[in-house]
Amino acid sequence: MLYAVWLISIAFFVSQFPKLSVAFEFEKFFADDNEDKVFFEYHVNKFGYDNDYLLLAIENGPSVFESKFLQKVQAWQSELDSIKGITETQSIFQLKHLIKSPYGITAVPLVHSEDAKRLKRDSARIMSHPLYSNFVSNDARALIFQINHEHFKTPNNELVFFETLKTSLAQSNIENYRMVGKLVAQQSFIDHIRSDFTIFLGLGIAVTIILLLLIYRSFNIMLLPLLMSVSSLVYLLGFMAMLRIELSILSVLIPPIILFVSTSDAIHLVNAYRQNEESDFIKRLKSSIKKVFSPTLLTSITTALGFFSLLILPTQPIQELGVFAGIGVLIAFGVNFLFGPLLIRRNYKGKSIRLPYKKWAVKLIRARKTVITVYAVLISISVYGFFQLKTDAYLLKDLPEDSQVRNDFQYLDSAFGGSKPWEMAIVPADEHTSVFNYAFLKEAIKIDHYLRDSFGIEKVLSPLDLVKYANQIDKGGANQFYKVPQKEAFEKQKGIRRQLLSRGVAEGLVDSSRQYARFAGFIPEWGSNDTQKRNHALKAFIHKEVDENILSARITGTTYLIDKSNENLSIELMKGLIVAVLMIAMVLAVYFKSFKMLLISLIPNFIPLLFTAGIMGFMGVPLKLTTAIIFVVAFGIAVDDTIHFLGAYKKQKAKSPIWRIIKTFKSAGLAILITSVLIIGGFVLFTLSSFATTFYLGLFLSLAMLFALLTDLILLPLLLRK
Repeated sequence: MLYAVWLISIAFFVSQFPKLSVAFEFEKFFADDNEDKVFFEYHVNKFGYDNDYLLLAIENGPSVFESKFLQKVQAWQSELDSIKGITETQSIFQLKHLIKSPYGITAVPLVHSEDAKRLKRDSARIMSHPLYSNFVSNDARALIFQINHEHFKTPNNELVFFETLKTSLAQSNIENYRMVGKLVAQQSFIDHIRSDFTIFLGLGIAVTIILLLLIYRSFNIMLLPLLMSVSSLVYLLGFMAMLRIELSILSVLIPPIILFVSTSDAIHLVNAYRQNEESDFIKRLKSSIKKVFSPTLLTSITTALGFFSLLILPTQPIQELGVFAGIGVLIAFGVNFLFGPLLIRRNYKGKSIRLPYKKWAVKLIRARKTVITVYAVLISISVYGFFQLKTDAYLLKDLPEDSQVRNDFQYLDSAFGGSKPWEMAIVPADEHTSVFNYAFLKEAIKIDHYLRDSFGIEKVLSPLDLVKYANQIDKGGANQFYKVPQKEAFEKQKGIRRQLLSRGVAEGLVDSSRQYARFAGFIPEWGSNDTQKRNHALKAFIHKEVDENILSARITGTTYLIDKSNENLSIELMKGLIVAVLMIAMVLAVYFKSFKMLLISLIPNFIPLLFTAGIMGFMGVPLKLTTAIIFVVAFGIAVDDTIHFLGAYKKQKAKSPIWRIIKTFKSAGLAILITSVLIIGGFVLFTLSSFATTFYLGLFLSLAMLFALLTDLILLPLLLRK
């Protein structure tokens, strides 16, 4: 009957797999209850999402100001309106050169691609103009198109739009181009997540099979842990598919966690059965289950609680990791003890692997002072390394160095001055004042100068550009007049500004009420730490130099929230680790009924985390979301072996602490060693990935597991003897 239930349920959950999908949305990592997120949403209602754009650089050497090239690109651009999803396109073809005439403001095409003589003058005007030059690379070898698009709700709509745009370029024989933006980065991340998820899931299962065969030298024995781990994973992924949960950048951790935890549970059951010497099969099976049921239940509860602690973080992908990893751990426990006994055979060989437990225990006791000294030195060094850690994130550095996407972003950073959006909202302190009030603009000029001279933004737009443009038009069109005029001239130019506004010149910079505006530009990939330092310096400058009784300013936008969220999430994850420790400590306190045993159970699991953090500090690996999560995952898994060791120690009847340790090694040592080798071997596979996120997860999780194993086998026995 149980066989039928097992097979039917497996088939049902496998049938749900087509519903699984992969997604990566930057906005999902923003804390929902954060005041910066609330203001960002208010800002979005004014101007839309600043990240809903693509920057397209179409190259032509030695210069883009060549008639045939411009005519081909202009023909392609004229068809863009037919692509569903595009809301606006900005380029030198959309821009008009505005001049003042007796009949008002007249618009003249900025580019005359069919006339070589006029094109030469056009190129000189464009490259020397502060506004027009924004759409040509600094070396005049690429045209820049800013393509704004809808805020797509589904990954499929994003993909359709993205592919349609690339198809239109191909049909127009435009091949030499570079495209960057949120859609490009997200699609690249999704491809890497999907690839790593598939590859390392398969490799993880393959390595588990190979290691189990090498250890047990029996296909039948290998089959039980393998089928239990695969079944647990099928149940979990099928359950996630039923709920339409999208796999994120963190979801790649779930399969190995469940595979290794389930395999660990099965190995402890198998080893308990093989060590049991009763002749009656049923009694032997019951006795084996009874021996490991409580410790395994305890490890499952503590590990699940460790993951459930991630629910305190106000970020959806981390909450989903915590919930489903925790549920998966409990599923693995249920699967192993419900279906595992069905696969145990009478003819399982007795324990064949002999380890020198007694010799090892005696050597440990004799070398006690040396061991304590070595650990003290390593802890001291690790503490120093820990304080070298800093919070930082370079989004593109997670991509391989030879990635075309990464190279394209770097090219735009160099040629265009930046590829990441940067925004600051500016509002008159008096709610009845317009953003075109002269006193308000004078304060805005201070910020504009700081942004260009000190902050590092090469290209930034604001309401000041409309004022400067109006002054240039009024003074005859020379570039030298592209500046904010004196107050008397400013007042006379009110009519020109009104005409420019009616033409939509500042539509994306000033809202319809004329009482809310923004600075909008692009910055290079400085890294979250450097960008935040610049933001803090800018805030300090505004507080000191800008009259906040006239102008109120606030940095916002996607880049700001991503950088700040990364900093906050790293701190929140550390809080989550503390919560996990407290929750696990409460369970252990109830189980062991001893404060001493509680401390002994926690110490060996903190030390591996400290060692790992120290190595990260010395290597210069920054603390960010995908590296900070390592500590929560490592603690949740590592505590399992400690609990199994302490559970076995608790059941020993010998009065001598040394003999209790020897018998504990004999009872649980082999299972701990096998499960740790499997876990380390599985996570080491991640280091084969060219995707930095997966690589570092594999490297530091495998190191943490190695340190946890060594600490359980070396330091923990000495703590118990004390």
